[in-house]
Amino acid sequence: MSPVDLEETEETLRPLIERLEVVLDAEEDTYRRFKQVLRREEDELITLDPLALERTTAEKEALGAEARLHGESRVELSRVLAQVVGGVPAETRLSELVPGLGEAGSGLVERQARLRALMESTRELLAANEDFANRTLGRVQDTLRMLGQAIPEVESYGPGRAAEPTTGRGRLIRAAI
Repeated sequence: MSPVDLEETEETLRPLIERLEVVLDAEEDTYRRFKQVLRREEDELITLDPLALERTTAEKEALGAEARLHGESRVELSRVLAQVVGGVPAETRLSELVPGLGEAGSGLVERQARLRALMESTRELLAANEDFANRTLGRVQDTLRMLGQAIPEVESYGPGRAAEPTTGRGRLIRAAI
C-alpha cells in the first residue's frame, strides 16, 4: 500500500483522521476506567460485600457498553478512511491501513499501540477476576454443604414432619444448598 497523496485528499482525509484520533483517545480512556473498576472489584471479591459487588457489576456493564460503542465507531471510521484512501478493502484493519496514510496517520500508530496493550491487559484482569470469583463461589458452596451436614436432621412423625425442612434450625443453610 503506498502513502496517500495528501494534497489531493487532505480535505477529506485530515478530518477523518482527527475523528479517529478522538475515538481512539475516548476508547483508551474507557479502558483505563474499566481497569480501575476491575482492580476495585478484586478487593470487593475478597470482602464479598453484595452491595458493592452489585454496584461494580452495573458499572462494568456500563463501561463495556461504552467500550463497544467506541469500538464500533473506530471500525466504521476505519472503513470510511479505507474508502477515501482507495485501493484498500473496506474490511482492512486499522493497523494495516495506518502505514498507507503516511505522515498524516503518524499519530494513529502510537494511539493504536497503546489501545491494543490496554485492551489486552484489561481482558487479562477481567479473566483473573472471573476465575477468582468462581473459586470463591466454590468455597462458599462447599462451606454451606459442610454446615448443612453438621446440622442434625430432626426425626419426627406425624403431620408436622412435611413442613419441618422449611422451618426451624438450619433451614437457611438447607435452602442455600
